[in-house]
Amino acid sequence: MIKSILVCSDGSPHSQAAIEYAIELSSRLEARLMGLHVLDSRMLEGPLMADISGWIGAQPYGAQLQQFRDLLQQRGEAVIQAFYEACDRHGVKGEGIVRMGHPARVIVEEEAKAELLVLGQKGEHVDLIGDLMGSNAERIVRQSVKPCLVTPAEYRPIRKILAAYDGSGHASQALHEAAELAKAADMELAIVAIADHDNRKQVENTVKDAVRLAADHGVEATSHIEEGDVVDLILSKADELQSDLIVMGAYGHGRIREMILGSTTTQIIATSERPVMLVR
Repeated sequence: MIKSILVCSDGSPHSQAAIEYAIELSSRLEARLMGLHVLDSRMLEGPLMADISGWIGAQPYGAQLQQFRDLLQQRGEAVIQAFYEACDRHGVKGEGIVRMGHPARVIVEEEAKAELLVLGQKGEHVDLIGDLMGSNAERIVRQSVKPCLVTPAEYRPIRKILAAYDGSGHASQALHEAAELAKAADMELAIVAIADHDNRKQVENTVKDAVRLAADHGVEATSHIEEGDVVDLILSKADELQSDLIVMGAYGHGRIREMILGSTTTQIIATSERPVMLVR
């Protein structure tokens, strides 16, 4: 059972939704909640600062650099203050963390403190990337060794869970997390598998095993087998079942083999209008 959660915030609307999801899970699971903001050191090292140095000379540049650093620090403190205020509104205790460095690297380091990492689908530069997943989010998801919950722009309470299942070890671990969450938070659980004409019988047996695994956790899950494109079917089935959360293994086999390294997972995370939890 998840007992510690780390949520990342850059002050953007997406990260505010991530905080709401983290607070909900923290409250339901009685889990420790930490909020992290990373002061992006690239802002002090990149071409912009080099240009400023050339314009104003080395001595004034030193003073300007400190001013920029102070501004970053003030913004970070404001972001964490907003995190504290959100926690207070929901009666949840939170711990704020501010660190300087490359955001993706720092977040991957800090995730060692938690059992679940929560981050927004996109960040403060959402207007520049359109429908693409944020570069930091994608890098973190690929490098993380912990379960990651990637959240959309708008928060809505989680009542129903969809677990994508293919019988692989990572899918089984994802189902374990989904069943534990469903049990602890009194949520409905649906298990969805993707088949084709040649392996339909095998998938049916796999799904029966999944339902039994959920029952071992005290959860009565429904099962659904579909044929077609993995991405379209998972997203459309989540719509049909009115699921509020998609849980899936980071790697699989068959139709969703090595999803985290290919386009399937990236598409689901980037286009889903509901949070997606990836489990190793």
